[in-house]
Amino acid sequence: MKTIYQQFGLVNRRASGHLRRKLFSLAMMLIVTLSLAPENVNAAEMHRFEYASSENLTQQEIDPALAPEASFLLSPSKEARNGLGYYRDEVIPGEKRKYTFYVKNLLDEKINLKIYATDALPAQNGGRGFGSYNTGVTLGGSWFYPQGPKDITLGPNEMREYTYTVKIPENLEPGQHIGVVGVSQFREGQEIKTNIENATLTPDVLEELGMWVVMDYKIDKAKHGMSINSLNHDYVASGESRFTIDLENKGTILEQPTGYLEIRDSAKKVVFREDYEAGSIYYGTTAKMVSIAENQLLLPGNYEAYFEANFNGQKEWRIFQFTVTPKEKDEAQAAMEHSQKLEVTDGIPDWLKYVIVIGLLLILLLLILLLLSKRKKGDIEDRIKMYLEKGFTFDKARKKVQLDQKTFTLYVVKLGYVPDGSEPEWHKTIHTSKYGKRIERVENSTANLEDTFRNTSGAVIILGEEQDVVTEGSASSENLKRGEDDVGKGA
Repeated sequence: MKTIYQQFGLVNRRASGHLRRKLFSLAMMLIVTLSLAPENVNAAEMHRFEYASSENLTQQEIDPALAPEASFLLSPSKEARNGLGYYRDEVIPGEKRKYTFYVKNLLDEKINLKIYATDALPAQNGGRGFGSYNTGVTLGGSWFYPQGPKDITLGPNEMREYTYTVKIPENLEPGQHIGVVGVSQFREGQEIKTNIENATLTPDVLEELGMWVVMDYKIDKAKHGMSINSLNHDYVASGESRFTIDLENKGTILEQPTGYLEIRDSAKKVVFREDYEAGSIYYGTTAKMVSIAENQLLLPGNYEAYFEANFNGQKEWRIFQFTVTPKEKDEAQAAMEHSQKLEVTDGIPDWLKYVIVIGLLLILLLLILLLLSKRKKGDIEDRIKMYLEKGFTFDKARKKVQLDQKTFTLYVVKLGYVPDGSEPEWHKTIHTSKYGKRIERVENSTANLEDTFRNTSGAVIILGEEQDVVTEGSASSENLKRGEDDVGKGA
């Protein structure tokens, strides 16, 4: 999301960290209304304030009520003021053009200024911007003469005219070429004593105005092209990850691309995404496309960043690799906790607690399903045994318990109704199948064993499956049978 600085061309280069928020509120009071933007150019004139660093700023408080007012204005000639409010011409290679600018002092005291020609440069994430008086020029600003900053002094409410000559190159490429004439003023902060013990400090301020000169040449034949050059991953003061992509305009006309940044972990899962709509990125310049993963902590591991730029019906994309180390994660987490961006209890983040709870619930669910499966298995065995002993055929019993033949066969083998390696005779019962006699002998032997254990007369001797069971000190079964006959006869 674009900041107030990017939307209105306001730049804050203050280096002292703890005053940044105060300076932001101060900067809000310094925004000067911009003129209308042309069709392809974002602004004709830009008023900008920059706060110069001062050692005193780290020791004393700044009073926002002491915010400076604009002390001067920069405007084009009368003809331009009655039209677009900036200069825009169709130019010819090799020609010379003159552009006039007016600088007016708005104060009742004299002021010292610098006037200079410079290049149009994109702001962060694209947008209006231009070089300062001490910035080198390589693009449209290098065609202006005189070169370099010129010191000027204006009396109270004085307005003065300045003219620049622009030499159009012979080898001019079709496209849109932009130069900027800027005016700047440095105002040193002052210490104002409010009482014997306390003092208030006004900030050092660099106030800048820029006026655009747009030079079109065969604009319908302009080249479109962009390049995604590099990725830098670091951290802001609050511990959150910051991703900076260098997005270069390789064409000859400004672009306002759209797209998105995705951060994916080693499993290709998207852990962060941000869409963007960039402001103007001028030809031959590179914009810093910055995204911050707010309130998000990246765990140690390997990641990839996918960045996409869409412009003029074209698309460019690139994938970068980067790594988060355990040390980086720990430092980022500590900073986020300090900034109250991340709440941690007993060293475990809330998101990790949720993962642990969900994992435990899944384990509990699996245990319950396992127990139910075992119980169901026992229930099936009991039902199979019940149906078969009631005289159901193997196939009818199988259908009752709703099992396929293979699974049912495993159960009846386990229950001893069918020998291992054999299959049931599906349309027969356990008594009519070829294994019926075997089953009966097994059942009789089991019954005899149970009777034997109930007999308390002595030791038990089992002679075999088809032999009699003999108890020591008793008659054989054959003698018992003859004795029963004798008793019958005697009766």
